[in-house]
Amino acid sequence: MREEIIKLYLSEITENFFPYWSKYEDNMYGGILNCINNYGDEMISDQKFTWSQGRWLWILGRIDMLIKDKVITNLVAEDIRRWMDSTYEFITKYAIYESKCCYLLTRDGKMLTDSSTGLYDASIYADCFALIGMSQYHKVTGYLDIKVVESLYQSIVRRVEENQFKTEPYPIPEGYRIHGIPMILVNTVYEYYNMKKELGYAYEEEREYALTKALYILNELYDERGLIREHKSTLENREHRLLDRHINPGHTLEDLWFLIEILQDTNHLKQYLPRILQIARVTFDLGWDKEYGGCKPKGELIHDDPCSYEKLILDTWDMKLWWPHSEILYLFLLLYELTGEEDMKKRYELSKDYVFQVFPNHEIGEWMQICARDGKPMNKVVALPVKDPFHIMRNFIKIVELYTK
Repeated sequence: MREEIIKLYLSEITENFFPYWSKYEDNMYGGILNCINNYGDEMISDQKFTWSQGRWLWILGRIDMLIKDKVITNLVAEDIRRWMDSTYEFITKYAIYESKCCYLLTRDGKMLTDSSTGLYDASIYADCFALIGMSQYHKVTGYLDIKVVESLYQSIVRRVEENQFKTEPYPIPEGYRIHGIPMILVNTVYEYYNMKKELGYAYEEEREYALTKALYILNELYDERGLIREHKSTLENREHRLLDRHINPGHTLEDLWFLIEILQDTNHLKQYLPRILQIARVTFDLGWDKEYGGCKPKGELIHDDPCSYEKLILDTWDMKLWWPHSEILYLFLLLYELTGEEDMKKRYELSKDYVFQVFPNHEIGEWMQICARDGKPMNKVVALPVKDPFHIMRNFIKIVELYTK
């Protein structure tokens, strides 16, 4: 099983996905061009979301590691390093200002204001993904001058703790705490402190901070049914409001492997593994579409005019999106390796059969990222007007690392 898995996902990375994305390297200004239609054959804009630049830098850094470890042998290390350098330079030269990140830029790096907020720094997620990518860059290059990433990290933490941040394209409704912020912090800070550890810097304070966010999710956003609440306000709203009732299976299942990483690293995994398994089973079974399956969301809106996240729920509840389906491939293999539980293996196999039947676009080597409930491709924008270069390759890389490290 292991050798078959390694062969499958290595071939996907090196023979399909990386050759596809290589066509969108920006050799003139650095980084990646990924405002591409869902089918994957037409670039619709040359603007750059910092969110995507940081994500792609992480991917390049991880591929570089696999080349160094001689796991990947059919990609050229010099090509990866050149693209890494140009992406890091684009982010640090153009995307970061006053220790925070601009959300959207022109191809040549001019900052653009967000149309909804009128701000440059319209999403803390852009800052987090930039930090994730730059941390990976420092880790693989051994570049010891980390003042820029240190400053960005401190800025992220300060703004989060002071509640001075935005989350475009989906603002947090007033009176709500959301899963997305502690979730992204667990992953971001994990990547950041591992970079510091690799380079010989003290990292314990950052590791403790990441752990507090993980335990908040597992204790405060968890409920006894085995679900993670995506939005939380009051106990009264729990039974009536759409946002308070909303469960995002993809987000939860992605977050579980974030949580596993930090819990393993702090010797808390044994304590929380039963809860993680419960969440994985309940959430997957709730979200899995049995012959189209699912159910239309129910609940009262905050106002007669839905907020942006409510609109997202109502608009996409019956869609099949690429990213949750890539996340479950890695999660259930990881849980099977950790526990030997056969139902984890069965969930992986069920997921793999569906995913590779529905999403691959064999004509281009990538996936259809947005599909209707019956699996047919849809020409639609969800969240950002981009084709995402991150989730699928990240999970394929994590699967390869699971069986080769």
